[in-house]
Amino acid sequence: MQVVEWGSFIEKNRTAQPETAMTIGVFDGVHRGHQRLIEKIVRQGPNPTAVTFRQSPKRVISPDAAGGAILSLSQKLGIFERLGVLQTILIDFSEDFSKLKGQEFIDLLIKCGNLTYLVVGSNFKCGYQLDTDAGLIKQLNDARGIKTDVVPPVLDGAYPVSSSRIRRAIAAGDLAGAQAGLGRYVAVDLTGTAPECAGEEVFFDLASQGRVLPPDGRYPSIAYEINITEGKKTEIRLDHGKLFIPSAFNPVRGVELLSGSQGE
Repeated sequence: MQVVEWGSFIEKNRTAQPETAMTIGVFDGVHRGHQRLIEKIVRQGPNPTAVTFRQSPKRVISPDAAGGAILSLSQKLGIFERLGVLQTILIDFSEDFSKLKGQEFIDLLIKCGNLTYLVVGSNFKCGYQLDTDAGLIKQLNDARGIKTDVVPPVLDGAYPVSSSRIRRAIAAGDLAGAQAGLGRYVAVDLTGTAPECAGEEVFFDLASQGRVLPPDGRYPSIAYEINITEGKKTEIRLDHGKLFIPSAFNPVRGVELLSGSQGE
């Protein structure tokens, strides 16, 4: 999968780009609702492309109020690729970008990306002070002959799947509930975090990395070692933002917390 920075993307010449199907979003968690959007661009094509942010705009504007991230950037890009995305356009949210009107943003996707098909969620809004919603985008694109699908939320029981609900479930230790929304286990990315020794365990200090974690306790997990595809069952321990794991699994790429896990 090709990853293109926003600055490089908007310098491109539309006539040199292949026709492109796009979906847009923060994709925090790449949950089941997000997956439906991606499935549509992959199925419809051509050149399925996800337009997303390096970091959630909410975390840039108000880090304390935004809540922890469900996925690292590398996890998110990896999921995109597994779902069939061929290109990701990566935006660094900034003050200049925040002043861009929604219609101007969509116009740039059309001009620089040769956009021919767009999929957004029904609650999608973009632009300065969120001035452009999904309905207006569809209306404008339809007038220009650009097919646009507006997709309703995916439901988990009576409630729509959302990143905020998944984040709350993880923070409360409801890993089964989080898994239902994500469509996969809750996973913690440990790459790029140096392990430290603690007796017969090693630990990874995640406290400063802005991730949402379950309550302190012990959790049955699957650990993935560097350059080894198949995971191994073990038990991890969370304690004040530190993740402890038996030293036999050092170094570690990441862990999946099994559903039904309960902190102690």
